[in-house]
Amino acid sequence: MNNKSVINAFVNGKSAMSSNGNLKSFGNRLVSYYTTIAQRLDNGTIVLNNTKYSVSTSKIQKWTRVTFFGKRNVMEVTSVPLGATDLQKYMK
Repeated sequence: MNNKSVINAFVNGKSAMSSNGNLKSFGNRLVSYYTTIAQRLDNGTIVLNNTKYSVSTSKIQKWTRVTFFGKRNVMEVTSVPLGATDLQKYMK
């Protein structure tokens, strides 16, 4: 499965994994390598991790932002360390 398909699975609340295993959608999280880059909160808010890590993760973050562009209840966070699993800690 390609990365855009995994992002679409996350949007639809489904589990998926990229063919190389580096991008996963499961539960309420979209994870690139070992870092959560998007999270769906219990109230429906989508939290997007906008911290820069690598070229490949930046592309995934861009595709995720584009997918959620113009939607309500979307917020972005920054300064999230590698390996973070819960983006709520970084909301201001």
